Amino acid sequence: MLTFDREGRGEPTFIFVHGFGCAREDWSSQVARFSCKHECISVDLPGFGETPELETRPSMEKFGEAVLELMDAEGVGRAVLFGHSMGCRPAMELSIASPERVLGLVLVDPGRATTDFEASKRQFDALIAERGFPDQARAMFRGMFFDPKYTELRDRLAERAAKVLPEVAVQTYLALLDWDAHRCEAVFDAVSVPVLVLQSTTRDGFERRPLRPGELAPYQQMAMERIAGAETESYPGVGHFTMIEASMAVNDRVQSFVEQSISA
Repeated sequence: MLTFDREGRGEPTFIFVHGFGCAREDWSSQVARFSCKHECISVDLPGFGETPELETRPSMEKFGEAVLELMDAEGVGRAVLFGHSMGCRPAMELSIASPERVLGLVLVDPGRATTDFEASKRQFDALIAERGFPDQARAMFRGMFFDPKYTELRDRLAERAAKVLPEVAVQTYLALLDWDAHRCEAVFDAVSVPVLVLQSTTRDGFERRPLRPGELAPYQQMAMERIAGAETESYPGVGHFTMIEASMAVNDRVQSFVEQSISA
């Protein structure tokens, strides 16, 4: 079962799902804010943090199933699911597999990495062959922060990612690319729960950049077009870890979303 932290009491329950190469502590600002009124469960996905890897090849669907298994084991009937980056995908998968268990989705700086799996796989494989996974992870995380005041945090998170077992990391990233290329649009069309997209960056292939003032990322546009009633908020100039760099603004927007769009 997933390793997790559980704090607070109150409904609805909030479940926090981290991104690629990350871990449950990335949601500490949200847990600190909301655990006074809500049960907050932050998880480590299989192969990351303190959770062992899956016995089979990872997929976004299996990650979603793992979160549902945790809900069953811990007696959580319904919850608001939070996803960061890669973690948005299993949260969405769970919401369409068991919509009766999901009150809403908060997607923090999600993105679509590719529409061409084979081309992206070749590019990723070449980078891993050239650098090895640890150095590729460090390069990825260097591109997630743009404000020099977060340099120490960036380096710490990069080293954490670099310690993920290479085989697990590579298989998981390829599963992410496969989902984006082959399943993303169908999942968007099947989502039926309230959705809030909190976006701070966008991607040009493997490269990430902050949003410009007034800009909507392609992911935001797709969400608005394909998911009925989807809400979105942009955070220009902020790095990929929106819930850390813009924690107060993110928390305020989440609170209004829950109060106005979700009923426990």
